[in-house]
Amino acid sequence: MSRVPHLNRPDGRRTTSRPVLTAMSTPGSLVALAVVVLYAVTAPAYKVFTVAGAVPIALTGLGLLVLIGWAREISLATAGIYGSAIYLMGYLTRNPDNGPGANGLGGVDGGDLPWVIAAVAVIAGGALALALVALSSARLPGIYLVVLTLGLQIIIERTIYTYGDLAGGLSGGDIRGNILTIERPGFFGLDLQGDKAFYFFAWGWLALALVLMVRLRRSPMGLAFHLVGADRQAAAAVGISPLRFRVLAFAVSGALAGAGGIVAAWHLESPPPFPNLLSPYSLVLLAIPVLAGLDSIAFVVLVAVSFQLTPVELEELRISPFILAAVGLLAGAVFGSRGLGGRAADAYRYLLHGGRRTRTARERLDAAVLRGSEGLGAEGDEAPIGMLTAEERAAALAVLEAWLPPRPEIANAAEARDVVVSFGAVHALDGASIRIPNESMVGLLGPNGAGKSTLFDVISGVRRPDQGTVSLFGTDVSTQPAWDRAKLGVARTFQTTRVMADLSVGDNLLAGAYQRIGIHPLRFLAGDPRAAARLREAEEAAWAAARLLDIDRYWNERCGTLEFSARRRAEIGRCLLSGPRLLLLDEPAAGLDPASSVALFSLLKRLHADLGLTVLLVEHYVKAVLDSCDLVYVLAEGRILAEGTPAEVAADPEVQARYLGTRMRFVPKVVVATDAAAAAARPEDLAEASEVSP
Repeated sequence: MSRVPHLNRPDGRRTTSRPVLTAMSTPGSLVALAVVVLYAVTAPAYKVFTVAGAVPIALTGLGLLVLIGWAREISLATAGIYGSAIYLMGYLTRNPDNGPGANGLGGVDGGDLPWVIAAVAVIAGGALALALVALSSARLPGIYLVVLTLGLQIIIERTIYTYGDLAGGLSGGDIRGNILTIERPGFFGLDLQGDKAFYFFAWGWLALALVLMVRLRRSPMGLAFHLVGADRQAAAAVGISPLRFRVLAFAVSGALAGAGGIVAAWHLESPPPFPNLLSPYSLVLLAIPVLAGLDSIAFVVLVAVSFQLTPVELEELRISPFILAAVGLLAGAVFGSRGLGGRAADAYRYLLHGGRRTRTARERLDAAVLRGSEGLGAEGDEAPIGMLTAEERAAALAVLEAWLPPRPEIANAAEARDVVVSFGAVHALDGASIRIPNESMVGLLGPNGAGKSTLFDVISGVRRPDQGTVSLFGTDVSTQPAWDRAKLGVARTFQTTRVMADLSVGDNLLAGAYQRIGIHPLRFLAGDPRAAARLREAEEAAWAAARLLDIDRYWNERCGTLEFSARRRAEIGRCLLSGPRLLLLDEPAAGLDPASSVALFSLLKRLHADLGLTVLLVEHYVKAVLDSCDLVYVLAEGRILAEGTPAEVAADPEVQARYLGTRMRFVPKVVVATDAAAAAARPEDLAEASEVSP
């Protein structure tokens, strides 16, 4: 692959390829670091101990942030995993006493393992337990996941919690009457017995987790979590396996719950009473990311500290964690999925830069000149202010071309042969066959219920045919899922826009680059410079796509705040970042006004020509299809009714009788001029479908 050139983005410093450096350089991070240090110096010892206890809760909350906020799954077994980690860490590191116990019945049991080995085992156990839950519920509706995780929580309560040598029972002792203790680890010779020393040790663990979380969030893997959570079919369409990332989300949540339990065991120095860790406590932990915001790492820590410190500061009010959880869940419902963190970010941006319209304002010519669609219809040397000049467009195209895979040397990009799909007794497709020539633009027309979307789903891998075969670039993919087909160079959009509304346009575009980046996620977590460089190349390609699609001014704006046309273009941009050579567009003009539809098709034709893309589109806007496509298929009652050039299809009597009607006729535009200069003044050589009187 050729190296992707740079476009000198105006906000290049704030790149996602250096997320930790960017996060640490913000004023909020510096203030938070100062508060953490000064609190240990100025606060009473018991409050320092209390705030140190917020660290394990914050670690567990970060795991729930990945599971609930990013992947949009749920678990009611978090308290069980967290509590099990506390008890198992104490047991595995406990030094068995061979002497008599308090009642003369023998010493305590324990694994006497080094704390590092015990910690790895506990974290791996938490990850494995929830990963198995994800696998076992892969094909079940969401309500069954709630039941399954709650069942796991009850099983833990009836087994691990009731085993005295692990949990210590209500008395804190084992079955022989020995009081169980958990020793704090030796760490490079540091004495961690003091509460302030342990305070900094615990925050060190949290700092490490935050570094990994920030890198994960800004990595292709983090964006893949978000896209799977937002729409599994959209994720599969750009090469992301929904099942894989569902399992990974549960595993990350379990691992961080295990890490939280480890720190809690050291903090408490004895097993906590298990009634404090029953199933209602899962709701307390669940409330932390919900209140913080489902994409706010910093506010998870802030809310965890607040949940821990508030009952101590307001002791006379007897506020329990469950009251805080109830308030947090209700407040989360009021604030929405973005929570306190998202609202705070919006307010901060508004104070610095004003409202969205102010931030994204761009001088433009009259809408009629720009065909009513934000300038998509006019570009070039005489482009208005805010549009791309010929040089700027060429530079953006060069970046995107360097990002895309090489053009395949093959006659047909895709073929579907004798495809049959049935829904009971109804044949949605009944032996349909189409071919999509390489580097062509192919349209698929037909009345409602003709089977267009079903055929589209079969080609893209969303649906497996009952009979027939599908091949992509010469490879039979009839049994392959959508994400494997995407790796061959296929991407698709959907009838309804499927963007991640809570994330920025930049994040939406970069989410499509997951399989094209092709670097193992662990390298991003480790801070590998080569992984960061590759991510930077993806950013450049995303910026180039944003410029070509005229959404670059929305780069840092949330997709949910944009008009429909911009969201549609963001979805197309995400597909471009996945590296397609075959782009499937399912009714791209659906929901757009006529002027915006014309401009969008004008843009698609230019991208098709400039990037050598093969395009298959399903569209009800007949004029745009006939004007734009090289080859057109008409589908009716699950069969191919006609195929050929736009002129041939429009003139077909059966197509006219069953779909277009007799009022539609195809009239090629003819250049009529007496000299070359007059001919040059009318460069249009496109066919036009017009409606005339019979």
